[in-house]
Amino acid sequence: MGDAEYMAAFTQVIMPVAYQFNPQLVLVAAGFDAARGDPLGGCRTSPECYGHMTSLLAGLAEGRVVLALEGGYNLTTISYCMTLCAKALLGDPMPPLEAQLVPNKSAVHTINEVISVHSKYWSALCFQVC
Repeated sequence: MGDAEYMAAFTQVIMPVAYQFNPQLVLVAAGFDAARGDPLGGCRTSPECYGHMTSLLAGLAEGRVVLALEGGYNLTTISYCMTLCAKALLGDPMPPLEAQLVPNKSAVHTINEVISVHSKYWSALCFQVC
C-alpha cells in the first residue's frame, strides 16, 4: 500500500468520521512504519503523504493537533516524515503527491467494506469509493 491507498482511506473513512465526531483535540501516535523505506512496514507511503494527511487533520479541533513520534525504523525516512508533518501543522504548503493517485482494487474493496459496516454508526460515511 502507498499514497493512493492511504489517501483514499483517509479521505473516505477517517476524515468524514472525524468531522462528524467533532473532537476538541486530536492526538496522533505518529509512527511511520508504513513509510517508504521502513524495514518492518513494507509499505510505500511517502513522507509527502504523511504531510498531506496531517494538513487534513489540522482542520479538526480548531487546529489542536498533537503528534507524538512513536515509531518507524528508518531514521532518514522518519526524519523527513516528521519534518513534513511539522510543516503541515505550521500551515506550510505541502509538496505535491504523485500525479495519479489511483488506489489498487484490493484497497478500494476494503474501504468499501469498512464504509458498509460503519455507515450504520456514522452517517458521514454515505459514499462509496469508485
